[in-house]
Amino acid sequence: MPNSKSPNKTSYTKSRSPSNASKPNAGKRILNININEENIKGVSREYLKAPLSAWTSPKKLVDSINVNTVAALFKGGQNSLKILKSIISDNSGTAPLQALNHIRNGLENIRKSGSISDQLSRYATKCHEYSMKPKFMETFERLYVAKRGRAQDSLLNEQSIALYFKAVDSAVDITDRALDIVKESTLKKMDAPGHSTTSDSGQNELKNREAINIDNEEFMGPARTINHSSKQPKLPITHIENAEKQCFIGISSAPLFCMPTLLREALNNNRADQKALSSLKSFPNALRIIKLFRQAMTWNVIEKGFFSTVAITMTDFWGLFMRQDFNRGHERTFWVEYVVPIFNHFSIINKEIVFSWCESKVLSHSSSQMVPGVWNNTTEKLFADGIGRENGFEIIIMELSGPHSTEYIDRSMRDTQKLITMTSNSLRDEILKYQDASFDTAKGLSVFSLQCICGKITLMKTSLCTSNMWQIVELRNATIPVTWNARVNMNEHNTQMDILKKLRRENNFLDPVDEKDSI
Repeated sequence: MPNSKSPNKTSYTKSRSPSNASKPNAGKRILNININEENIKGVSREYLKAPLSAWTSPKKLVDSINVNTVAALFKGGQNSLKILKSIISDNSGTAPLQALNHIRNGLENIRKSGSISDQLSRYATKCHEYSMKPKFMETFERLYVAKRGRAQDSLLNEQSIALYFKAVDSAVDITDRALDIVKESTLKKMDAPGHSTTSDSGQNELKNREAINIDNEEFMGPARTINHSSKQPKLPITHIENAEKQCFIGISSAPLFCMPTLLREALNNNRADQKALSSLKSFPNALRIIKLFRQAMTWNVIEKGFFSTVAITMTDFWGLFMRQDFNRGHERTFWVEYVVPIFNHFSIINKEIVFSWCESKVLSHSSSQMVPGVWNNTTEKLFADGIGRENGFEIIIMELSGPHSTEYIDRSMRDTQKLITMTSNSLRDEILKYQDASFDTAKGLSVFSLQCICGKITLMKTSLCTSNMWQIVELRNATIPVTWNARVNMNEHNTQMDILKKLRRENNFLDPVDEKDSI
């Protein structure tokens, strides 16, 4: 016979509110109960599969949900492409809430059930109240969306592999049909006297080699699946989805389904260029010196000492490199001693750029918030750890995200979001100076951002995608002290200067621009 409910249960429920609900603990008597074996009506087996002790943990609740349930992968012969379209078009704002409501409804039905103990009923009530806390809801939504994103990326990769094999099969079919034309004459030559044929064992060995080569081939997918890029810019999936109406974001840590195809290709190309040292190869003399330095590792002690002396006189970086250690726990130490000198040397070569360091005010951010007709700007102010300006144009904006020793994920995400805001405002402020110039020319203008996380710096570029959409794409990343990639990539500044000159000529009507093509 089921236990009777406590008469104080109703008043207990009414006296508590989600805002002050504390985290409940399952008692020893109910800890090992499997709720799916209780056969309680209205409890979803797909969403409430976690053990009782995990009902207060958003992470464990999300982990217990089957990936097919999260991604809504429908069974029963549906075409894979239709499945993919249905997933990508799904309303990302309501799916996490629907899943959480399934769990809450299950907890509510457990509370109302007359076939369970009073202790389990009270525990379900407390868990339901605890799930209403804003922090619980926010964490559940973030984890649920991330899990669904991984499932969607997995499906994209499956589609890529399927297309690959389909292309291989088509190529084989075309080749077979082409070979039929010369098959008869080839067989006659093979049967002719004195013609050497390959033995069966040789043919088997050849087939085995071909099979190995096929296995070792790399599938050419749309992009790599990267769920976590250590010490590189990162944003939560919810923020990327919310920003889709304003800008497209292509960074290593972003899931594939959040990127348009063109941006995926751009990110892949940038990654391939970095692996191939494309920037360095455009400076063959510098690349030759680096190769000579690698060969210099075989020099004797006297030659090594002489080379070290020359290197120290060239840049203070080489002097710092000879030290045993530095203060890794203080974020400004690494920034000032290692990163700042790189750009100081760059400003000597490119004299047009003037750098400001450590909490420099982003002037373009204030200008972009100015309201026409009011003009007084009393809105928020933003400061950057480094800004490079060319005639007032904030062409590169930098942020340091914590000390060298440890990455703080929340800090990294805030700074990535802050850099996107600052660079898009800087580009908008500069483009508005040339409103009579052509839009196509303006699309070539860019603002660069650099984020330093621990010992790794990442260079990103912000530019126009359409008349009402920005695009932000990751260009290069390098680990200090190997910073040559970041240095040579900055030479794209010369291209930006040419675009600025063309904008000025078009804006002053020296180069004709049709009215329909103007900004």
